[in-house]
Amino acid sequence: MPKINVYLPDDLAAAVKAAGIPVSAVCQKALTDAVQVVTVARKGVAALRDPEFDPGSRPEFTGRLGERMTARLRAALELGRQAAGDGPLGTAPLLVGLLDEGENLAVRLLPVLGADADALREAAVTSTAEESLPVAAGEGGGFWSGMTMAARSAIGASLEASIELGHNYIGCEHLLLGLLAEPECGAGRVLLDAGLDAAAVRRAIGSALAGFTQARQSAAPAAGEEVLRQVADRLRAIERRLDAAGL
Repeated sequence: MPKINVYLPDDLAAAVKAAGIPVSAVCQKALTDAVQVVTVARKGVAALRDPEFDPGSRPEFTGRLGERMTARLRAALELGRQAAGDGPLGTAPLLVGLLDEGENLAVRLLPVLGADADALREAAVTSTAEESLPVAAGEGGGFWSGMTMAARSAIGASLEASIELGHNYIGCEHLLLGLLAEPECGAGRVLLDAGLDAAAVRRAIGSALAGFTQARQSAAPAAGEEVLRQVADRLRAIERRLDAAGL
């Protein structure tokens, strides 16, 4: 049977040993589940790139995809639909929606990547790139209604980016990568003209998320120390009252 090494932080390794957890069985179950999830997701990505596939007729597929999306991404998609108005929802309106949401990780990374959000928005609004609608134009309506093939493919690429980065959600940062995966379309052209590329965005996302994780880990002990300080202050106050009462 092939062997796969699993590396753990020292404290977690010690806790696993102390608890007597059967590492091999747990890892096999986790990997089996992960393979199943990833396989289904990759099939979904391939389907979204097929113009003949109508995701509107598959509510369970749309539901699973929606469950993975963050609240900020859902808000950005809605803002993108508003930007599209009565026209089709293409990649350029999706980029406008992402930028208009304003507080997501993708927007926060733009200065680091040397891009200006206002300039990107203006270029996306004035984009004249044409994008075709899929053959099956979302007969079930809803989420996919009026969405161009390029926008649909970009959302598929967002899911793919999430999988490749090992994330269990789809956020605005993944949508940014998804739009970059459509270089011949409206948003893709705007982003590439601004000097953005997928490799740099991936590195920035990785660095940012690593920084968030480290900050949380550092904040936990600090929070614990603050709680202890507050308890000590209260104890000293009680002691002073007891002393004053002669007890």
